[in-house]
Amino acid sequence: MIRKLVTAAVAVAAAAGLLVGLGGVASADPAPVALTLDQAQAFAILGASCGGIQETVTTNGFDPATGFPTGVVQMKTSCGGSGRGGGYHSTTYTATADVVWDFTATVVSTAVPATGAVTDPSFSAVDASGNEVYNSGSWAYLLLAPSYVPVPRVTGISVSEGPAAGGTSVTITGTGFTGASAVSFGSVPAASFTISGDTSITATSPATGPGTVDVTVASAGGTDVTGSSDRFTFVAAPTITSLSPASGPLNGGNQIVITGTGLAAVTSVDVGGAYAAVLDQSDMAITATAPPGESVDDTAVHVTSIGGTASARYAYTAPDVCGPGCVFTSPATASATTGEPFTFTVSASGYVIPTFTEKGRLPRGVTFADDYDGTATLAGTPVAAGRKAPAGTYRDKVTATFAYGAVVKKVTQVLVLTVS
Repeated sequence: MIRKLVTAAVAVAAAAGLLVGLGGVASADPAPVALTLDQAQAFAILGASCGGIQETVTTNGFDPATGFPTGVVQMKTSCGGSGRGGGYHSTTYTATADVVWDFTATVVSTAVPATGAVTDPSFSAVDASGNEVYNSGSWAYLLLAPSYVPVPRVTGISVSEGPAAGGTSVTITGTGFTGASAVSFGSVPAASFTISGDTSITATSPATGPGTVDVTVASAGGTDVTGSSDRFTFVAAPTITSLSPASGPLNGGNQIVITGTGLAAVTSVDVGGAYAAVLDQSDMAITATAPPGESVDDTAVHVTSIGGTASARYAYTAPDVCGPGCVFTSPATASATTGEPFTFTVSASGYVIPTFTEKGRLPRGVTFADDYDGTATLAGTPVAAGRKAPAGTYRDKVTATFAYGAVVKKVTQVLVLTVS
């Protein structure tokens, strides 16, 4: 008799869209809880909501795999509108879904369209723990056994990885957390945890070895079933065993091979605090390009991952401005014709961009200019100087200067210009 009275009260409230479950009833018996979809869940399935979505819910028992209550939800909404000439028509949208709820009446999963059986209004079923599901009118209900405590269910965690040293704050979401007695990361208890409510716990990860584990919550009802939504990865701190080379030029650009352990998880590499671009990466080695330094001095290479940071000494040396060699890459001869415009490009190569100067004799109408991009331009139109024609051979000493800070290297070339 109590079940029928309480069920009637729940049915009135649920039909009005005011609540999912009923509490505060002056009875020692547990209160039935309506098994429903909320309007947002129903809209996600139906795709329309005109004045609300009407639901008819029937339970068909307990899921044989999880033990959770199951049922079929039939959804309907009607949308009306005005037609031409004052006509009126409406469109009705319908859908069905197989639904699984946990023992707090929270939806676990939905499947569309429904393939389960729509049972009669008098259907009821009881599981091995004495929990009951039953139909009443257009609704289905869950009535827990008086001594039954639902098993906690973890549906997600806010952070999926952290250092093996522990200390990561993780918000665990789910259901059935009110009476939680333990939170574990794999087989290791959480360093601490705080129950924020029946659907949320904040836990601090413990110190443990590297690897991926399940985050579980236990209560008097048992320990939750693990799954993909509760996986947490402990990341070991990286180590550096060697650098090759352990020094490089102040202007950078050289490659550094970092060997060690736990390097696959590294997310940043720096030299003296300056970002170093990673060219290749594995768990045992990283190849990175050294950035320019600030001064000729000892500094450090740092590798950082979620697991932590490792460092090793690195020295910046006097800059290498030439590399394989500071050399001219353009020919030492050029030619031009009197009265005709011409252009000749002077170029040189090294580890830094050179600047150019020249000293010598050039025909009238011809100039030499540094382009400040590693080239210089000899160009113009040879013309007569008074009665003297420009034809002949002109020698011009060109100097390429390679400089970085106080380090300067100069190379020269005699450029011979022949004018016909």
